[in-house]
Amino acid sequence: MNVAFVSQAACTLPCGHRLQSGGARMHSAPIRPARQSRFRVSMSAATATASRLDAIEQAPADPILGVSEAFKADNSPDKLNLGVGAYRTEDLKPYVLEVVKKAEKRMIEAEENKEYLPIDGLADFKKATLQLLLGSSHAAIKENRIACVQSLSGTGSLRVGADFIAKFLKGTKVYLSNPTWGNHKNIFTDAGVEWKWYRYFDPETVGLDFEGMCSDLEAAPEGSIIILHGCAHNPTGIDPTREQWGKIADICKSKNLLPFFDVAYQVLFLVVCCVSCSHLHIPLLHIHSHMLCIL
Repeated sequence: MNVAFVSQAACTLPCGHRLQSGGARMHSAPIRPARQSRFRVSMSAATATASRLDAIEQAPADPILGVSEAFKADNSPDKLNLGVGAYRTEDLKPYVLEVVKKAEKRMIEAEENKEYLPIDGLADFKKATLQLLLGSSHAAIKENRIACVQSLSGTGSLRVGADFIAKFLKGTKVYLSNPTWGNHKNIFTDAGVEWKWYRYFDPETVGLDFEGMCSDLEAAPEGSIIILHGCAHNPTGIDPTREQWGKIADICKSKNLLPFFDVAYQVLFLVVCCVSCSHLHIPLLHIHSHMLCIL
């Protein structure tokens, strides 16, 4: 994002443009040579103002998006983009699912207005999301025990959850799978929430270190928050079996752990694997309190 700081005082720029006092209006003026002394003063003032930002460091490039940038710059005819997880055409262009096209067509034909949504989001969207993940017969839905908030993407919902923890569950430690999505660490760190690892990936078997995972969860302080990937674990792609989810639910219940599900790929997982969300129902049915972030 580019940020422009515009002062209210009028100033003449070398190109002959003028910023008018009292607003951000810009108009052209005849180009005329500026006097040498006046130009030096203007440059000195600009330098003095800019120096206040000199200590700000450039944020590091996102490693995943960096792969996409490297892909664009590569001239190889055999290249494949393995960075961002998304459907692609044979020409490596983004593929828009037919169901998305149909939904967009319905929205246009319905001539919906662009009225502001309620602060907690679109009611119909929230209702459909909860039914997808929990099932319409879930007791929490029937008993109205769910607070649901629509936010900006999965990252936004994670940050809302992290801020909630920082404000209302002060001192509670969050546990992340090792490894996990790279931004999980940044989100919780920036929100001021302390986090630790729990074992997940076993490089020897290239599978789930379920024994190590259970051991770490059982050793976590009572009341800790456990970040769990609802499906298609990022970055390993390795998920617990239905039976293993049951064991995880038992540990969370016995230790009073608060599961925090990051469900980023549910629809893709359903389309590719042709399975239901029933494996998620296990911990959600047996644990009274939990948090969900859905992308």
